This record gives sequence, C-alpha cells and structure tokens, in this order.
Amino acid sequence: MNSIDNDENLSEEEIEEETGEDEIIEDEIESKETEELKTQNDLLKQELSDLNNKYLRLAAEYKNYQERSKKEKSSIRSYSLIEAVSAILPIIDDIERTLPSFSKAGEEYEKGLNMILKRTSEALKKLGVESFGEKGEEFNPSIHNASSKIESDEEENTVISEVYQKGYKINEKLIRPAMVQVKG
Repeated sequence: MNSIDNDENLSEEEIEEETGEDEIIEDEIESKETEELKTQNDLLKQELSDLNNKYLRLAAEYKNYQERSKKEKSSIRSYSLIEAVSAILPIIDDIERTLPSFSKAGEEYEKGLNMILKRTSEALKKLGVESFGEKGEEFNPSIHNASSKIESDEEENTVISEVYQKGYKINEKLIRPAMVQVKG
C-alpha cells in the first residue's frame, strides 16, 4: 500500500487531528519567531539609545571645545597685544619727554616729533589702546599711581596736578597706571 492509499483510508477525524497538530506546531513556531523578533527589536532599541547618548555627549563635548578654543584665542590675542603695546610705551614716553626740548632746536624738529607722536597714538587707538591721566582729572587710585601729594585748601576732591607718565588701558584692562602728582 502506498501513502495515497493510506491517506484515503484515514477517516475525516484523523485528518482533522493531524491538521490541528500541524496548526499548533505552526503557532508555536510563530510564537518563538515573534519572541525572537521582539528580543532583537529590544536589543536594537537599546543599541540605538546608547548610540544616541554617545552622539549627544560628543556633540556637547565638541561645543565646549569650540568655546574653550575661542576663549583661548581671544586671551592669547589680548595678552600678545598688551605685550606689544607695553614694549612701545617707553618710546612714546621718551618722545613726550624730549618734545619740549626740541622747541629750542627748531620748529621743524618739533613738527617731526609731533607727527611721530600723533601717528603712534592713532595706531594705538586702532588697537583699542586708550591713554589716561590728565591734569585736572579726579584721582582714582585703581588707575593712577600718586608719587607725591601737594596740600591744598581750594579743592574738595583730590585731583591730578602733574602727570609724570600717562597711563594706558585696552578695553578697560589696565596696561599700566598713570604716574601723577595729586593736589587736595
């Protein structure tokens, strides 16, 4: 007897039982596959979450690096500018001190020194350097260095009576204080 003959001899109930068992087996296989897919899905979600967190940390770290780098560059530029200006200030001081004596030597020499002084002052202004410390200005101990004091009953406030050396600052940052004599 062949298998076809065997199938023909099976009753309808036996066929239904075999079909039911096949469906149960298929349901179990589908259930296992579904569980495996859910597990894989959960693992992939976790991996995605981890990668997203790493990306966010890396992006924040890069932004902090950019800001830190920008501040360092600005600081280096500011420090370099202060160093350069500090090296030039003694030259300006010398010109300002010798200018009165050149008026005796001749008008042309005085004009030449005034031109040099003017150009130097303009160049410093372009760099953001400001000079301060003029006669009659109110004395401020945070930016002025009083080398001497003259007593006076006329003035209520302490004012500058003589400037020995101008003070300089860049963007409100003090390069050097003004050396002055005060009255008050």
